[in-house]
Amino acid sequence: MKKTTSIHIKGMNFLFEEDAYALLQDYMDRLNHGLRNEKGNKEIVEDIELRIAELCSSMLNDKKQVIEIEDIKSILETLGDPSQYIEEEEASKSTYSKETFEGSKNKDRHLFRDVDNATIAGVCAGIANYFKIDVVIIRALFILLFLFGGFGFPLYIILWVIVPKANSTIDKLRMRGKAITVDSVREEVENAGNRLTKETNKISNRLRNDDTIHRRVSSIGRLISVLFGTGLILFGLFWLVMLLIFGAAGLQFIPVNSDNGFLSLSDFSNLVLSNESDNSMAWIGGFVAGFSAIFFVLLLGIKLVFKIRNKWSKRALGLLFLSGFIGTIICVFIGLKTGREMTNEGEIERLVGSVQCEQLVIQSHHSNNRKAGSFEVKTDDDFNFITIKGENIEEGGIHFEYRLSEDSLFHIRQNLSAHAHTHRSAVAKAKNIKHSVSLDSTVLNVNAHYSFPKSDKLRDQEVYIIIEIPEGKSVKINRQIIRLGSDDFNEEIIDQYYEEHGMLNNDGEYNHHD
Repeated sequence: MKKTTSIHIKGMNFLFEEDAYALLQDYMDRLNHGLRNEKGNKEIVEDIELRIAELCSSMLNDKKQVIEIEDIKSILETLGDPSQYIEEEEASKSTYSKETFEGSKNKDRHLFRDVDNATIAGVCAGIANYFKIDVVIIRALFILLFLFGGFGFPLYIILWVIVPKANSTIDKLRMRGKAITVDSVREEVENAGNRLTKETNKISNRLRNDDTIHRRVSSIGRLISVLFGTGLILFGLFWLVMLLIFGAAGLQFIPVNSDNGFLSLSDFSNLVLSNESDNSMAWIGGFVAGFSAIFFVLLLGIKLVFKIRNKWSKRALGLLFLSGFIGTIICVFIGLKTGREMTNEGEIERLVGSVQCEQLVIQSHHSNNRKAGSFEVKTDDDFNFITIKGENIEEGGIHFEYRLSEDSLFHIRQNLSAHAHTHRSAVAKAKNIKHSVSLDSTVLNVNAHYSFPKSDKLRDQEVYIIIEIPEGKSVKINRQIIRLGSDDFNEEIIDQYYEEHGMLNNDGEYNHHD
């Protein structure tokens, strides 16, 4: 029985017969010595060790657990003779002869991605190496599949994902179907080094001797500038047309029902801003800011497209920026002043009436004239969110609140609210709201619209109808039944403050929310 020793090769553990290990060790010593002056000698030796580990692993199985000398001789035959890298007088010291390594060179071809010759990911180059054909043919096939078959692109992506790239020297040899020997590994390492040196020198020469890269970068930058500048010009022209149409020309496009049809921005701002002075200042600021921003964008785009770099263009940009800033400040000031009008809420409430019955019926009505001579008008003007009639603004949408009554009576209240910069003014605006609601026995008539003077402006005027419902009784509105204190209520819930909400829309339809 021969002695064995445990050896680690590239992270893998093997049992060697002593004479087999001695032969392998001698081979590696001579290989290291012979390649000591070679470029990339460490990489070559590491690749050879990795190949030895692979071959040793392939020779072991459940019945064979020890590497014998015949196995090493077979491996060394595959790798080749290192004597060509060793001086003549040292060759005779070898424990093996050159003839020992003249066995067959096993070739092992695998599919890898060739990243060294890649255009995108090296898929086509790897396939070309595998089948030993020109890479141009493979690329042409993929283009044809992409254009006519529709699956060239997804096929390329799939191969990109599943096919490994040739990282190591051994991978690159397998990719080309070359025998993995000392000589082929050495040659591949030298070629890789030469390729790297050649590419480095090429880049260095370009940077040192000519401005090709600079010209290409400049061309790309110029193209980007032209495209971006063109986009700015088109963007500026679009908003210039919009500003002229909706601002300067006063196009009426806001859906309001009035004697003059729709409203323009100027007309609508009169309904929102506090007075004519604020309206004028807002328009001045808006036009100054808008035109300044538009012409700033247009001039910047022209500078990028036509490479204008004189001082006058810079000064013009600066003036446009300054005027735009001033216009924006004016608009912000007017906006804050108008926003102050919404700070205080004025709320007033009156008792419409109280009634004892089992069910209160609510009937909705329109304030619009539904007659045209002997004809009845079948269409509504509900497309518009407000209606202007003379000196009054009419809006639609009545809020309903339902609460539990503390006694056996229905109690109906009308609540009106508005906003202003002072509470006193807000209450005055709330008093100016006109809304029709009346109690006729067990029927509550509610108008779906309410109005207020134009001089009060749009200040979030709202109308609420508050109905207190006795326990076990109900309200009927548009075929809907609202009942508080139903069978699933317990005393604990009834004692709590509980309410439900609804909305009577412009068209008389009712929506309920628990």
